[in-house]
Amino acid sequence: MKVKIMHQVDWRGWNDRKGKVPLLEDQVNKFIADKEVINIKYSNSISMAANQEISDTDHDESVLIIYDDKSSKIKQKTFDEFTRDDEINEFMKNHNVIKLEHFGDLDEVETIITYKEEK
Repeated sequence: MKVKIMHQVDWRGWNDRKGKVPLLEDQVNKFIADKEVINIKYSNSISMAANQEISDTDHDESVLIIYDDKSSKIKQKTFDEFTRDDEINEFMKNHNVIKLEHFGDLDEVETIITYKEEK
């Protein structure tokens, strides 16, 4: 399990910054695209300061992402010449197939399926 903390001051109100700084949600979506997310916690805070001459407001957003890296293994399964086609087709429907190969002569054909298995 890993943790990532992302933080951003809210730029959405600044017209001269619009489009130049990605919104926090875009940054989060990009980060988690290839991760297995366990949990996400979001927090925002607004602070204000003022005196007789000026006033200012800040809006900060933070995200805590708890995640694991997605891991996958490349595996192969071999089917001999006695395996029915519907068994092979069913296996292919239920797995992330990368490659299908046939080896042998007309009497003894082996089918080898290379597939990706997610964790």
